[in-house]
Amino acid sequence: MKRIILAIILSLLTFSLVACKADDQKSEDILSVPELTAREKAILENSSEHSFLIDFSVDDTYKEMSVWVEKYEFGKLVEPEMGRMTTGIEKNGTIIFTTSKTDDDQKRSMFNVSIQNDDGTDTVTYPEKIEKKDASVSASAGKLKINSTNKLALASICYSSGNEGIRSLSTGFYGDMEGHMDELKEYDVVYLLRSEFTK
Repeated sequence: MKRIILAIILSLLTFSLVACKADDQKSEDILSVPELTAREKAILENSSEHSFLIDFSVDDTYKEMSVWVEKYEFGKLVEPEMGRMTTGIEKNGTIIFTTSKTDDDQKRSMFNVSIQNDDGTDTVTYPEKIEKKDASVSASAGKLKINSTNKLALASICYSSGNEGIRSLSTGFYGDMEGHMDELKEYDVVYLLRSEFTK
């Protein structure tokens, strides 16, 4: 029941965000984090552990996009393309990535990834067991240029069992993931939301 309510809330939130976009906005082939109202932030904070909303804007040459989550342990890729989803796209839309604890097992989180655009909303949900860690931090890219040759990192959730302070991945990581892979070794577990746009 909690998942159904969360899905309804996220759908309503997405539609309100997309409705606010100007129809005459010029496409720049970009990904960006939208400004949320206090109410929208409160809804996300009360319904999920971690939440990310990323808007995309592309020209007519892009026909579809894929999103998925990768899992790294101490910098090593252990689960590629978790929950991979591919959908057709037109111009503007929003990617939503949230995690929430399940009622029956506090070590298990539900990962929810949605893509919303004019054609509707596609969603994939799957459970992920997360062992208790001392600290976690999450972050997302501010603004990224889309091109059809890159698989972009959009957001991260990092867990560490160390007693020292934990900080999020650098801003340079999202723009040049391959050049910053060593950063992932600083954490026990990292989940990365990735995307790919194709023409």
